[in-house]
Amino acid sequence: MSNVVSEGATARRTRTSRAELALRTVTAATAAGDRPRRVLEQALVFTSAAFVGVYTRAESGDALCLSESVGVPRTLYGLRDAYPLTGRFPLARARRSGQALWLGPDELADCADARRMPAGDLFMAALPLPGDGGGCLLAVTESPGGFDSEDRECLELVAEAVAFPAPIETAHGEELPPDAFSLAMDTGRVEVGDDLLTLFGIGRADFDGKVETLLALTVPEDLPALMSVVEADHMSIGERELEFRVLQPDGPPRWLRLRGRLLPGGEGRPARLVGTVADA
Repeated sequence: MSNVVSEGATARRTRTSRAELALRTVTAATAAGDRPRRVLEQALVFTSAAFVGVYTRAESGDALCLSESVGVPRTLYGLRDAYPLTGRFPLARARRSGQALWLGPDELADCADARRMPAGDLFMAALPLPGDGGGCLLAVTESPGGFDSEDRECLELVAEAVAFPAPIETAHGEELPPDAFSLAMDTGRVEVGDDLLTLFGIGRADFDGKVETLLALTVPEDLPALMSVVEADHMSIGERELEFRVLQPDGPPRWLRLRGRLLPGGEGRPARLVGTVADA
């Protein structure tokens, strides 16, 4: 009996670790615009979900709107493309409570939208995305018994990857992905990908490798917030996300989104801020 339990635990760890590796690979190697869909696709690979979608807070702030989805069409399960934050639908309840909801047919029968859903046993998961973005992950399965413990672990990994794409950690001298950066917090030297330089309007030959060169192109009103992320005096280990504007030679400023993680130093290596910058 103990051998069976041990083998089951090993299989679960293997599946979860494979999902984590796949998500890190996807977030590292995929262009920013394609990344949300590629991340969600991993939920179809590693769980029994037939539909997975991300709902993000509307500009008005009073609703959650579908921003990306994979799997079968949402209409097959009677899902809407937007839900009010004050409603009783699982998405809104999960977002308000900050806790994941794992619902079976009985709980869904009491849902306000039950009449829109097809007959049969459906199971739904609603996971609030980590951070302050206000988004939520929604997954649906028709698998008997619903989402098992392995499915739930993998969906939690997907939710985290959607909210905080894993930053790139490269060996010294290794080429970075096009939208990635790696900033040494002790010297201010920064390695950047070609697409990131394009967003700032700088050619590779004209970039001197100093973070100050990029900061100088930031809209002055946005500079204090950006400095709070990249200055050593404000260091705290963990994820960070920020939207800011950069000046353009022709036209209005461009909004960019920085996502990254501060990694501690060690063994002669400085602490580094690593991540990506994308067009917001």
